Amino acid sequence: MKRGLVLMMIAGMLTVSAQANLISNGDFNTGDLTGWWSYSPDAETQSITVQAEVAYDATPNAMLVSATDGDWQELGTSAFACQSQTDYSLNLVYNQTGWVGAGINLKYWDAEWAEVGYEWIDLLSSATEGAGEWTPFSKAFTTPEGAANMEVKIVMGGWGTLYAENIRVVPEPASMALMALGALLLRRRK
Repeated sequence: MKRGLVLMMIAGMLTVSAQANLISNGDFNTGDLTGWWSYSPDAETQSITVQAEVAYDATPNAMLVSATDGDWQELGTSAFACQSQTDYSLNLVYNQTGWVGAGINLKYWDAEWAEVGYEWIDLLSSATEGAGEWTPFSKAFTTPEGAANMEVKIVMGGWGTLYAENIRVVPEPASMALMALGALLLRRRK
């Protein structure tokens, strides 16, 4: 019996981790911005597109270009479901050329779409010129109490280009284990 429970818990954790990325099209392999929205306040000096010429893994990625110190432009996910007070990890790789400043805004809503919080994460500063190298980035975060939905928004400004690829939001391993254990307990009750 114990052996069966352990095997079921391992299988549950593997199932959860295999389907864990909550962001749709975070690798931009559709070749477009499906599942994302974008905002560029100055169409003459800013743009957000998907391209594959400067590639991380030989696949398309998001490219944010800015030639102004004016307004910041934004690339955001469509809102997706999350669990309240749960540990997640935000992972991506980015590449920067020029003098670019960028960050990530996490925004949270409850089930009725009332805002319950937000968090700013510094990605890079425009204090140094980008070298054009791909850099992995990872940040753990905990959703606030009452959160049922969230979005991830990349905010960029400056003079240069920011490329982003393989953007993922995944439950932390401890959270995945708790979800698998909860599923086991629910199954046992039946």
